Amino acid sequence: MLSPRQPMLLQKKPMLLPKQAISFQQLQAQGFSRQKILSMCATLKLFPTPFKGIYYVPLEQERKAGFIEKPFNVLTQAVSLFLGSSNFYFSCTTAQEALGLLWQPSGSIHIVNEKLSRRISLNARIARNNAKSSWRAGKISKILSFYGTEIIFHRGSVARAKTKQTPYGRFALKSQINADRKRFREK
Repeated sequence: MLSPRQPMLLQKKPMLLPKQAISFQQLQAQGFSRQKILSMCATLKLFPTPFKGIYYVPLEQERKAGFIEKPFNVLTQAVSLFLGSSNFYFSCTTAQEALGLLWQPSGSIHIVNEKLSRRISLNARIARNNAKSSWRAGKISKILSFYGTEIIFHRGSVARAKTKQTPYGRFALKSQINADRKRFREK
């Protein structure tokens, strides 16, 4: 015969897979309540990404040390969730850095996609968190700084672009970088 406590032990507990980006809606679909999700964010069991409602599930070592092992992988997953498709590629200075053509990091991430054209400044969010004196705000500003200082979405055709697939995402080739710089008037 089961005691009143045993059915509680037999209930399936929702689990998160580490090292992946996940949206708020996906967390709710896995059985997490809104309050539980906000609690996990507050205790930094979920790391913030540059996009509202999209989080990164860190490994225990990443969580304790407050770092992201491969931020570009996380950014690629987060952009895919944000856009709702994986139909994008990295171009301009971002691709130059990834291909070894530019050695000095620019801090800006250029993403070519077919849906939107927008700039997201992470400097403002990092500065707001640095202005606060709490431990959590300091950790959040450090985590957000891993993604760069600005994310720039360029609206354009992705189908005919000359790109190279890497483990970190799709990057424009040198000829495509030059064409994109002219098309988007990037310096």
